[in-house]
Amino acid sequence: MDDRIQDLVNGAAGHVGLLDDVMKLLATDLIFLAVPLMLALWFLPADAPQRALNQRLAGAAAAAVILALGVASLAGHAYAEARPFVSDPGTRLLVQHSADNSFPSDHATVSFAIAGTTIWWRRLAGGLVMLAAALIGLARVFVGVHWPSDILGGAMIGLAAGSIAAFSVPWWMWLQRWAAGFLPRWLIVRP
Repeated sequence: MDDRIQDLVNGAAGHVGLLDDVMKLLATDLIFLAVPLMLALWFLPADAPQRALNQRLAGAAAAAVILALGVASLAGHAYAEARPFVSDPGTRLLVQHSADNSFPSDHATVSFAIAGTTIWWRRLAGGLVMLAAALIGLARVFVGVHWPSDILGGAMIGLAAGSIAAFSVPWWMWLQRWAAGFLPRWLIVRP
């Protein structure tokens, strides 16, 4: 089944230049919007109670990413999978990539960890991040660097870590209060 889905998605690669360019951009660069998203959460809005919650949410999302990548590393050691362009000669590789372990996708793990944390507290922003995470996953299969199961594994790990982190958001208040005691107000808001 994994091979069939990969063949279907990757089979569309290499036929339409604009589609290839968009998918390469999504597969390689969309993940870098995570940093501006975390900064936006940290510094916006100007209203103190909402900004205080956003700062705890950004901290929890960062913790979710660390937790998810740790679990993903363990999963990668437990189950090794060759990348599609290594084991399937019919795969069209559109981006340069090392021939290392494919499972699970780090891009999917990180993006779904952020989405999984955000969606519990900020539905619209979380929904947009979830859509971006899904597009990243689809694009990684399209460009030939991941199997669909790699994306699914990364998504499951990321969403689980994100959900755990989302439930921890209220617990971050003590750390925020402590840090607000000596850091400037423009940097951190007292809850």
